[in-house]
Amino acid sequence: MLSFGKLKILLGIILFAIFALAGYFFYLYQKGGVENYRPPVTKAESSKAQVLSDLTVLSQAIDAYHAKNLRYPEKIEQLRPEFIDKIPLEPSTGKPFTYESDGENRYRIIVSNPTFYGFRELVAENGKITQN
Repeated sequence: MLSFGKLKILLGIILFAIFALAGYFFYLYQKGGVENYRPPVTKAESSKAQVLSDLTVLSQAIDAYHAKNLRYPEKIEQLRPEFIDKIPLEPSTGKPFTYESDGENRYRIIVSNPTFYGFRELVAENGKITQN
């Protein structure tokens, strides 16, 4: 059986724990609200994987444009909005990809600085991505 002194100590510890939890919950309540909400950070795709994905998406949109119009677009902006919602930018620089086409036989999408992604050369030509 617990003595009265040990019972008071145990009760004190329990009350301290209750007050500590109540204080913590009050603190969390005060930090709540829309103005303090921080959405979870999603892990961004690596720049290398992102640039390869973007080149693939652009190549597919250009091929679809060619299938419909029997020629390649003069400018990459001609793909919007029918073939692609948004023209992606280079992940590392935020600048547009360089696009070249003769209109009928070939097109090239060139990455301005492939060393940002660990390549010496990174080009999409007629649907084929060349990475060295």
